[in-house]
Amino acid sequence: MAATAEAQAEASKAAQRAGIDLAKSKTDVRAYRGRKPTFTRAQLAEMREMLGRRVGVSAIAMQVNVSRQVVYRIKDDPVAAEGALTTWRM
Repeated sequence: MAATAEAQAEASKAAQRAGIDLAKSKTDVRAYRGRKPTFTRAQLAEMREMLGRRVGVSAIAMQVNVSRQVVYRIKDDPVAAEGALTTWRM
């Protein structure tokens, strides 16, 4: 029984991955762009400025009104955050 469920889960993952890869390969406007950012360009600028001043992650999250995880992601990879906003035309 468990083997059947595991096989079905693997098949579902493979089908989802194939669908995402296909959407990424298309140049269509509706192509897969990933998850929509939960922050705006103004919030990103404010977070980057505060990170530059070495303000704590929790304080930034509370002031900018985003989750701590968003701040950590931006702290770890600010270029990807900027790219996500550009991809979503925000």
